[in-house]
Amino acid sequence: MKDVLLAASICLGACSSIVPSTILQMKGLDPLSADPAEIALKVDLPVEVALLPGSGTLDLRAARSDGAEVSGRFPVEMIGDMLQVAPVAHTELRALQAEIRGWKTKDPDGTKGSLSVDFEPCRLGAALPETGNVSIYIRLAADGPFLPLVKDAPIDNALESVAQGPLKPCA
Repeated sequence: MKDVLLAASICLGACSSIVPSTILQMKGLDPLSADPAEIALKVDLPVEVALLPGSGTLDLRAARSDGAEVSGRFPVEMIGDMLQVAPVAHTELRALQAEIRGWKTKDPDGTKGSLSVDFEPCRLGAALPETGNVSIYIRLAADGPFLPLVKDAPIDNALESVAQGPLKPCA
């Protein structure tokens, strides 16, 4: 299902910093057949900012032309130095992928979907930096390289929460 949008976000509005060459390389990724255990993200944040533990989710949604919709939210956690779908959610995610693949087989032009990852940022120190950048890297296969998805986005553009006011403390 190559028309499923794959978007990484950390409450992100960093579209202007998305790396076009990575998007082109991702065209071969089929999120409906990709093994949830193989897709991984790495996020580079300023040292004063982290991701609130337990706040990550992967959202998979699909809609058919007849108005039917299906969606699922799956926990994402830090596994080693990567962010991945929690292993306890792999079976449920695979089932949803299979259901959407069935829709796509029956109605290839009328089935549309999206795949996104979302996290809530938090602050490690008393104050946030006035400047700083956010980068996000994605790996599409277990043996593949991490590709830049968002590169050096200014923190105030990349993290909606920064623009909306003070971040929660991480602890």
